[in-house]
Amino acid sequence: MSLAPTVQRFLEGQHVAYRMLHHTYAETMMSSAMAAQLPARKVAKGVVLKDEEGFVMAMVPSDRMADLEAINHSMNRLLEPASQQDVNILFSDCKQGAVPSLGQAYNMPVIWDDALAEEDDCYFECGDHMDLLRLDKSSFAHLMAAYPHGRISH
Repeated sequence: MSLAPTVQRFLEGQHVAYRMLHHTYAETMMSSAMAAQLPARKVAKGVVLKDEEGFVMAMVPSDRMADLEAINHSMNRLLEPASQQDVNILFSDCKQGAVPSLGQAYNMPVIWDDALAEEDDCYFECGDHMDLLRLDKSSFAHLMAAYPHGRISH
């Protein structure tokens, strides 16, 4: 598997051009960036959060930590990290731990960090531990235009 079927259907439905980048096996987004020889700031990681209203995907550069206080303030919610069991169920078409940060493909609200829009291109986990999805700046902007954003990482 290289591209999760849900992600592939979503990208095709959005008519977004993308490229795939294969790398050696890596468990974390930071190690994926290193394996792919990319600056970690260009590789987005998805952090799945949850509250009584449901799930939210926070997308931040892989070299940063999600700022839960900033996210909760921005979204006016009391989110906390989702359990691994929840994540496995939500992303059942992905390898365990290989969570695509394009939460909207899984009908999940998304909030993203402004630092990602400063890059010429952005890379995402796409469902396994050996491939990254590359979007150029305009494709990223198209996919993220409807979602809240801000400085949500440190």
